[in-house]
Amino acid sequence: MTQRDSNPRNPLAQAGRGLGRTIVIIAVVLIVGGLLLSMFKFAQINEGERGIIITQGAVEGVQEPGIFFRLFAPFTRVETVNVKRQTRQVSQNVASSDKQLYDIDIQVDYSRKTDEASLRAQYGRIGVDDEQLNRFLDGFINDALKSASTQFTLDQVLSDRGGFSQRITQLLRGPGGEGQTSPIDQLYVTLEAVKVLDIKVGDAYAKLLAEKANLEVQIETEEKRRQQIEAQQSNNLFQAEQEAQVSLTTEKGRTAAALEAANRDSQVRAIEGRYWRENPELFELRKRELQVELLKNGNVWFVDPNTDLTLLLDKTTGNNTPAVVQQQQQNQQPQTQPQQPQTDAPTTP
Repeated sequence: MTQRDSNPRNPLAQAGRGLGRTIVIIAVVLIVGGLLLSMFKFAQINEGERGIIITQGAVEGVQEPGIFFRLFAPFTRVETVNVKRQTRQVSQNVASSDKQLYDIDIQVDYSRKTDEASLRAQYGRIGVDDEQLNRFLDGFINDALKSASTQFTLDQVLSDRGGFSQRITQLLRGPGGEGQTSPIDQLYVTLEAVKVLDIKVGDAYAKLLAEKANLEVQIETEEKRRQQIEAQQSNNLFQAEQEAQVSLTTEKGRTAAALEAANRDSQVRAIEGRYWRENPELFELRKRELQVELLKNGNVWFVDPNTDLTLLLDKTTGNNTPAVVQQQQQNQQPQTQPQQPQTDAPTTP
């Protein structure tokens, strides 16, 4: 060793010792800082998420959206759980109640329950991994789909997709058996919706469906045509009934008017006859008036003395109904020759 190196006041030796102390101090600070950082916990929970606070392997609580910070938490961690609405699509080949095979695609929308008890239980049984949850859910959906398909014919599934979806929903929400909970309760999820996306049938059945559709169109067309014919017949019948009613009403009116006129005419005749019977002078005067009217026409009328002149008087009342009155027979001696049959003079009352 030289004298320069052994000198305790050597500047180089002092600088080396100072640098070593600095490095040691920095290392100690880093170690202490690391220890301090490991002792507090920080986590940010976004909307649509929940934080599962786990301390020493046990669920301590549930963190709502926001900031989680704890100064001294060396054995605490926060697991993030997705509580947004999620979608599962399942495709399966199933058999209908009428033994028809077809492929069906359905969509199931669900979300995790957000209450603390459900999140605690779900974490303990399933965890926070979405893939693990989806595997369990797909199994329940397939079972429900097979069970529902055996309760519907293929025609019912094709014509009533809503009813088929409703049946799958009931199977997922209902208990699997006596003393069991429903599938969605076992997974601690909320069933949002079930939809039938597509149904694929074989070529033979598709051909039958096309023929059935054409037949239904023809039946509907014939039904409309039958309804039109029935409506036209009903209209014609109604029109005929109305015309018959009008005719009947008109004829009743005419008959009633004729009866009324005849009744009044008979009353007038009865009154006139009574007047003539009660007033012989009036009757004689009427006979004279009739003779004058006959002479005014320029014709000479020869009247049998045995003719009842009341018939001529009745003619003046305006009645045109012909009447035949038997003439009075005179007492005559029997004749040797056959007597001509008497003819009644047609007169009108």
